[in-house]
Amino acid sequence: MSDLISIIIPVYNVEKYLERCIESVIEQTYKNLEIILVDDGSTDSSGKLCDEFAKKDNRIKVIHKENGGLSDARNVGIRQATGKYFGFADSDDYLEKDMMETLYNLSIKHNADISIVSYYEMYNDKLISVRNSGELEVLNKVEAMKELLIDTKIQSYAWNKLFKRELFEGLEFPKGKNFEDIATTLLLFEKSEKVVLLEEPKYYYLRRDNSIIGTKSAKTYLDYLDVIYSKYFYLKDKYPEIELYNAYNYCINMIWVYTIIVSFEIDGAYGEFVEKYKLLVELIEKYGNEITDKLDYYNKAVLYMMLLEKDICKDAVKTLYKTFKEKRNNGEFSLQI
Repeated sequence: MSDLISIIIPVYNVEKYLERCIESVIEQTYKNLEIILVDDGSTDSSGKLCDEFAKKDNRIKVIHKENGGLSDARNVGIRQATGKYFGFADSDDYLEKDMMETLYNLSIKHNADISIVSYYEMYNDKLISVRNSGELEVLNKVEAMKELLIDTKIQSYAWNKLFKRELFEGLEFPKGKNFEDIATTLLLFEKSEKVVLLEEPKYYYLRRDNSIIGTKSAKTYLDYLDVIYSKYFYLKDKYPEIELYNAYNYCINMIWVYTIIVSFEIDGAYGEFVEKYKLLVELIEKYGNEITDKLDYYNKAVLYMMLLEKDICKDAVKTLYKTFKEKRNNGEFSLQI
């Protein structure tokens, strides 16, 4: 008999999207599922919808709790899960019918601790990005962490992956923090021996303006600065063989944070950015072209304007970001490989 997979879905005020998400999980071709819906204190009809689905499918467990954020909801789901493998979905996204079967077969065939598929990135129901080369890679721990730092083939998202249960022993998502995937996924990769990646899209990720990543608050980006800074120093001495990629990852994330802080005038995060900016300058001085040659035109342009430290550059960054965002949302910067 096939192994039980627990799929953990935090739910918070997503009544517009929830039915599509749950239906896509119920209809998976892999049937031995435990579907855990964690209603994180929703104030719309999301909690009621969860209960209605549980009446229709006995694989569904519903947990209602006070609002504690995405990490807390995932942690509650993990503590209730009984499967040999854990998968995750965000309640505004949805899955291809064979996603769990594909991930499970990859794990079994390659004896992998983590299996990964690629995903469709959507904005207003329009495809804006996808990696679809069909390429299969089997990676050891360090190779997988390197790809995680390059952030092209493998990203920190929890939802396009299947994890062996034991990876989560002694590990939880950081409660009260945004961008919880970044820190946790790295630690899960570090605990793994083998990771398998199939560049075949099986997950639909909806980019929404009112999602966590779309929320332009000081706390959101203070959390982001904290996690990328801590991650850099966590890896620096432990894995010198991937230090260049660690430095690159820090720099490109700082470029992104600078772009958002400047474009949306998030003054509450700027002081912390300035403190973390010192490390970026040190890394650029140390590695120079080894980092800048890896940047695309857009990120290289923003970096040069950051390094000039002129007020006039901020207006240029705002303009550049506005143009980039419009093109990306129109699918003009898609990675359709």
